[in-house]
Amino acid sequence: MNQRRPIPSVAIAFLLAACAGGPPSAQRPTPKVRAAPAPAGVAGTPAPAPPAAPEPSTPPAEAFLEGLMPLSGTGVDRFQTDHPTYDGRGVLIGILDSGVDPGVPGLIVTSTGAPKILDLRDFSGEGKIALSPVTPSGVSGDTVTVAGKPLGGARRIARLATGTTWYAGVLRELSLGKPPAADLNGNGNNTDVFPVVVVRATDGWVVFLDSNLDGSFEDEQPLHDYREGGGRQTIALGTKPLTLAANFSEDHGVPVLDLYFETLGHGTHVAGIAAGHNLYNVAGFDGVAPGAQLLGLKIANNARGGISVHGSMQRAMEYAARFAAERNLQLVLNMSFGVGNEFEGRAAIDSIVNTFLRAHPDVVFTLPAGNDGPGLSTIGFPASADLALTAGALLPGPFLRKSGPRLQLAPDILAWFSSRGAETAKPDLVVPGFAYSTVPRWNTGDEVKYGTSMAAPQAAGLAARLISALAQENRPLAAADVMQALRASTTPVWGAGGGGGMSVLDEGAGVPQIERAYRWLRADHQGSTYVVRAGDSAPAAFRRDGLADPSDTLQVFHVAHAGGLRAARFTLASDVPWLSVPAAVTPNPVSTDITVAYHAAAFTRPGAYTGTVVARNPSDTLAGPLFELVNTVV
Repeated sequence: MNQRRPIPSVAIAFLLAACAGGPPSAQRPTPKVRAAPAPAGVAGTPAPAPPAAPEPSTPPAEAFLEGLMPLSGTGVDRFQTDHPTYDGRGVLIGILDSGVDPGVPGLIVTSTGAPKILDLRDFSGEGKIALSPVTPSGVSGDTVTVAGKPLGGARRIARLATGTTWYAGVLRELSLGKPPAADLNGNGNNTDVFPVVVVRATDGWVVFLDSNLDGSFEDEQPLHDYREGGGRQTIALGTKPLTLAANFSEDHGVPVLDLYFETLGHGTHVAGIAAGHNLYNVAGFDGVAPGAQLLGLKIANNARGGISVHGSMQRAMEYAARFAAERNLQLVLNMSFGVGNEFEGRAAIDSIVNTFLRAHPDVVFTLPAGNDGPGLSTIGFPASADLALTAGALLPGPFLRKSGPRLQLAPDILAWFSSRGAETAKPDLVVPGFAYSTVPRWNTGDEVKYGTSMAAPQAAGLAARLISALAQENRPLAAADVMQALRASTTPVWGAGGGGGMSVLDEGAGVPQIERAYRWLRADHQGSTYVVRAGDSAPAAFRRDGLADPSDTLQVFHVAHAGGLRAARFTLASDVPWLSVPAAVTPNPVSTDITVAYHAAAFTRPGAYTGTVVARNPSDTLAGPLFELVNTVV
């Protein structure tokens, strides 16, 4: 096997798991614009027309009827009809991403009428405002100077302030990237500078923002911390292209202000897939788990292309776990981020995710496989984390259908870009990776996005529905149970075994069916989690240069129990004739070695040979595989 350079264990900047808006560029629809009447001119000279308001790529009602939020392939539509309350209620989905815009219709309330978004937190530092002490001045103390500019309305602030020290700073559009995302007030440029003043009120820190840039705070309302504001206060500026919220903390009694906003469009789209309800005010136009509530955990610096670092991700994970535990909510996390692996199983972020999940065995964590397919061994990280649920992407039939009401809907097929396994036994499963979903107002026209970033929240929504269903039946679940139920309920991607020729490297276990997964859990099966290593590092065996010599026919796998049911015995079976393995193995307490033999005589023709050894629990053969030993020889 060719060796690749291991990734250093220092903090690595993460790029957004590649996703795109709409279909491939050659087919991408051009956003329509709504004609606006020109205002009356002055002295016979026509005034310039205001910018035309962008329109959605497809009207939301049409998108709903066309099935552009694809739910049928995993059976969610039928499950909703049969079990209307098993829709994610009682479950909290944390969206670790570029942020979530709380002002978008579809992200306002759940199916029960409860607030959809419980909290918004910025762990990226992008919205941090540098504050310094200021003192009111001028006649009657009605002036406050911010960044060298005197502003009126200080008495308005003083009526609310309880502390003697005020703090001021500025929010600069220019540092937030390019328009339209960074044009916070929608006036056509990204050069505005918004003065802010922070004071302590009776109910905590508040910020005043000169939102209309009229040089006065007299007409402004105080903005509390989103979590503490009672009404979950937000503000939208000018033409309201996006929504802002405030996060406050303290450093030795001095306020620390982070303004929260979504200027990438990615996280808001992901949130709508996972848990949107009545998207764009269209009744019944829902994401996968409309009853679930959301945490919007911003980990990406959007102005720098959506990058993140380990520390931001780790703080967001831990915050979500504390938040859910304090409110007795079941937690699902989705992080649609990642970059390409150099050496599977060695990335620091994989270890961080695995460590977190060992400490929180009830949390299901969904990740995107990556968009570097269809080549072998293209799974990114942290998608290669052993204990997470990694989702590959399907191209859903509604996005393939040709115009014409009598034409039959095309089947879902594996997306060309979905990353494949080889050195890692991922993806775990495949779900739709295209969707028409929620976007901030500035991103109107880009409602259709695709990528494994869009597949991961589909898996998160499925997990939330199962957790919600069993909780309502007073059956608590561990993450291992939920993940095993989804894997054990799958059907193959269309064409697998026939014209498609899909393998475990392409589709993992296949396409989960939520009704089957629910019945699996109702049957009192238990899930298991095992960590597998082929040799010293990679989770699967990948001989990219074939066998080293005629004697190179043995592969040792190390298998360790990591969570859920611990089987007393493994029964083993190969799915190809060129792999042989003992029929049964009794596991050791810590780690078990299993040797697989290759029959070199079978490799008579050039190509990639993939075979899997499936381990089952002889005490519950219907529970599905305990683990798989995946082998690929090229």
